Amino acid sequence: MSSKQNKQTSLFKFLNKRSRSPSKQDLSVENEDNASPSTSYSATISSDDHISAETSTHRDSSDSESESMNESVPPSKKARGAFIRKYNEDYLQYGFICSPGSEKAPRPQCVLCSTVLANEAMKPAKLLRHLQTRHKQFENKPKDFFVRKSKELSLQKQVLVRSAAVDHSLMKAAYLVAMRIAKSKKPHSIGETLIKPCLIDVCNELLGSSASKKMKDLSLSNDTISRRINELSSDIEEQVIGKVKLSKLFSLQLDESTDISNHAILLCYVRYIDYEAKDMSEELLCCCELPSHTTGAEIFKALNEYMEKSQLDWKNCVAVCTDGAASMLGKHSGVLAKIRAVASENMVHSHCLIHRQHLAAKKMSPDLHEVLAQAVKIINFIKCNALNSRLFTILCDEMGSEHNHLLLHAEVRWLSRGKVLTRLFELRKEIKMFLMQKKCDSSYITCLQNADWIAKVAYLSDIFNAINSLNLSLQGPLATIFTMGNKISAFKKKLELWIHRSEGGNYDMFETFSSLICSDEGLDFDHSSIKILIHDHLKSLQQQFEDYYPAGEDQRKGNLWVQDPFVTHSQNNLTIQEEEMLLEVSSDAGLQSAFQSMPIAQFWIKLKDEYEILHKKAMKILLPFSSTYLCEVGFSSMSLIKTKTRNRLEITNSLRLALTKIAPRIERLVKTRQDQCSH
Repeated sequence: MSSKQNKQTSLFKFLNKRSRSPSKQDLSVENEDNASPSTSYSATISSDDHISAETSTHRDSSDSESESMNESVPPSKKARGAFIRKYNEDYLQYGFICSPGSEKAPRPQCVLCSTVLANEAMKPAKLLRHLQTRHKQFENKPKDFFVRKSKELSLQKQVLVRSAAVDHSLMKAAYLVAMRIAKSKKPHSIGETLIKPCLIDVCNELLGSSASKKMKDLSLSNDTISRRINELSSDIEEQVIGKVKLSKLFSLQLDESTDISNHAILLCYVRYIDYEAKDMSEELLCCCELPSHTTGAEIFKALNEYMEKSQLDWKNCVAVCTDGAASMLGKHSGVLAKIRAVASENMVHSHCLIHRQHLAAKKMSPDLHEVLAQAVKIINFIKCNALNSRLFTILCDEMGSEHNHLLLHAEVRWLSRGKVLTRLFELRKEIKMFLMQKKCDSSYITCLQNADWIAKVAYLSDIFNAINSLNLSLQGPLATIFTMGNKISAFKKKLELWIHRSEGGNYDMFETFSSLICSDEGLDFDHSSIKILIHDHLKSLQQQFEDYYPAGEDQRKGNLWVQDPFVTHSQNNLTIQEEEMLLEVSSDAGLQSAFQSMPIAQFWIKLKDEYEILHKKAMKILLPFSSTYLCEVGFSSMSLIKTKTRNRLEITNSLRLALTKIAPRIERLVKTRQDQCSH
């Protein structure tokens, strides 16, 4: 009988059994009668009729379940994975070593393909099966062959570790370069166009080709530098907000200006107590772009949104410093009024002392104002024309002058008046000769030939230089009401002294004007009229300073104990409890020695634990800003960062890095970020 006929006969008998629902005895008899073709039938079922085999198996399991119903339930099997297999050194002959880092549950690793199997596969049969199925060509290799392969695998792991370390250092280097670029206020593309080629050339020349190859792997593209700057800025912002929250007490400095693309930018600086450094610190808190108007409501809205996002409490704001703009100082809709509504009742407002000094010096008599206007016209005639400027430079070189060009005057540059007039006075002879050669407006030549006009220019250059010196002394970081108030008081006393000396005809305090009087130029100006003019201007200047710096608004009054707690002061704004604490402080010789060796702020921060009430009151006096100097510095940096060629740059992150004094946590950033972003 052929194999095909045997398969058909077996299938026919199987179908007859299913239709008759045979008993177990019938099944056993049938199996005995057909013992010989059982093997072929099983093969037929497995290959040609898999569904029938599953049905038969299900029926057999049901029958067996009915037979064992009355029997006891067998114990449950041991949970899978509870037994941990150990590695044996003999497994190396199958090409397997113990995978590193799996000491608790050893796992076999193939030395040929580096595949790591599960702990359950730690059996010679399974390891051999992997070798025979995956690496049949190495089945008969000796054990020494697999030993060599295991050493090669360990070397590959070391190379991978070294590669990871290189990537770590490259990423850190990219952060450092990005920080340098932001500090220098340069375009982000300079990293790839200038810095990286220079690094490659230097390394190739000094350290060899291997070092230059590493430099080629350093990513300094424009997008990479921008991304790194954003990450560094976010880290610094996070640190600043954390320090302000820890300080609790803080003060703000606000100012608004327009950038190169006509966007209104609001800068806000914060001064706080840095308990880690045990000193006062001031940092850029936020740089907000105002979407439309620059009214007080819009400025407060932008600032309040940032405060809420940063979870900073207005109640902890002890002072706000602004300029004299109406949007800042408006009684009903100004920024100050809206801040007072949400901040503490004792919040102090201070009008920028530098801005007030500029306003006080701006007012002059009509005679002096006309002299200044004429001087600016003469300078603009020469300086604003390219040809005239070049010809004037040639003339100065030929005459052997100390300077060969003039300076331009700008109203927004408060320090320009003194320097501009001084340069004009020093080059007055060269200017007169040049104007006569050019045959220009005769009024310019007439001014330079007028002795009274020259004398007035000399006086204006001296007085404006004195005012400029005061302006420069008021600038700087961490300036308190004591340092700035002392300088304003000193200048008031100087004005009083100058008025007294000018009444006696002594002008030694004005160097340029005094040298003109003693010179042998033959200038015959009207001394009496010039004397009256100078005296009146000094009196007017003194009155302006009294108006802009009234004695009743001097914040030092009643608070001098903060500046020197070891001297008895007649007036102190202290309660009886605070007075007693101050007596304890002033009687401590150790604290007196410490006071003489450290700044005021550090001294009062040191007393936080021992004299907490005095510490808090003293810091409320030291924290307020006295000027908007930091905002002016910020706007100067903004003009360097955001130029015509970079007018679409988002300024916040670059500006924060350019102005910050806090070191970013680069190691932390490297650990939490990949070398390249996924695309």
